[in-house]
Amino acid sequence: MRIKKCIESINEECEILVVANGATKDVLTLLNNLKNKLGNLTVLQLPERNLGWARDVGIRNAQNERILLMDSDCIFERDTIRKLYHGLETHKIAKGRVVFIKNGFTSNIIKEVRDFTTSDTVTAYAPPLALKKEIIHDIGGYYFDHDIHWVDDAELNLRVKTHKIPINYIPEAVICHPPLTIYEDLRSAFRYGTGKRIGVEKGLMKGVGAFWRELPVVAKEKGVLAALYLMVWNTVYSCAFFLQPYLDIYRVNEKLRRETLKRGESP
Repeated sequence: MRIKKCIESINEECEILVVANGATKDVLTLLNNLKNKLGNLTVLQLPERNLGWARDVGIRNAQNERILLMDSDCIFERDTIRKLYHGLETHKIAKGRVVFIKNGFTSNIIKEVRDFTTSDTVTAYAPPLALKKEIIHDIGGYYFDHDIHWVDDAELNLRVKTHKIPINYIPEAVICHPPLTIYEDLRSAFRYGTGKRIGVEKGLMKGVGAFWRELPVVAKEKGVLAALYLMVWNTVYSCAFFLQPYLDIYRVNEKLRRETLKRGESP
């Protein structure tokens, strides 16, 4: 399993805290076995898949002041953890670089697009994102919103930019993401669009957020095929954004309606 490879790629003596959100029985069995084997692994469970909630729970339950956020489907390159740890000596937030692996024609196109949307720009997107717990006092009093589910780090990035908090970018701190299939990537696009709409409905984010205006730049820098694929990605993302109020996949509409009324806005 990917999470096993992720944990095995940790080459430092450090606290490891896994928040299993909506994990299968097989994954939980694996994690419990690893917990019995390793002396520094803590496993927490959440009943549903929710990245924002999982990350928030992980940060608040960690014993250390310096936190490194990681996804279970990625692996650390050597010394990445150490580099990000030291990156927090001068900053409250530090960011490494995601390298998307390719293993064929389609995964190469997806890699080019992901590089453009994720890796080529310095943001507070996770992973790999390191932060000090004390940063909570500078970003509105919370780490991640629990309702957004999937683009919680994008919402964090907005707060980091709004409060002009400098990000210590360390490109040598590398994690590797396995090759993505078209289905996996477009599924993510749908989830991101859904999460973005929830963030907009909560008043935390603005706009649709698709990459339509960037298509000419992508075509020039990454190739025409990458731009064509990004058009498909944008379409799936946008459909999810506009369908969220009707689908209400994560059952948040009623809560959002109450929050809207509390703010004195029209539902």
